[in-house]
Amino acid sequence: MSFGSLLIGLALALIVGAWLARPFRRAGDPDRAIEHWVAQARAARREPPAAAEASPEEEEIRFCPRCGRRVGPEDRFCARCGAPLRRGPF
Repeated sequence: MSFGSLLIGLALALIVGAWLARPFRRAGDPDRAIEHWVAQARAARREPPAAAEASPEEEEIRFCPRCGRRVGPEDRFCARCGAPLRRGPF
C-alpha cells in the first residue's frame, strides 16, 4: 500500500464516522436525545387510539403481544416470534 492509499482510506473513514454521528451532533447531548426519544415512545403508547376518527371500512391494525410486530387480521401466529395471536381487538 502506498501512502496515498492510506490517506484516502483515512479520509473515507472520517467521512463515514461523521455521517454516522450526524444524529447525535444535532441533538447536542446524546443522552438527552435518547431520553427524548424514549419519552416520545412512552407518550405514544399511553395515548388511546382514536376510534371515533376511524371509519368502519378501515382495516384494524393489530400487533403481536410478545414482540410488537404488525400482524394481519387473518394471522393466527406471529411471523417473527411464533406467538399465538388471539382473535378480536388488540
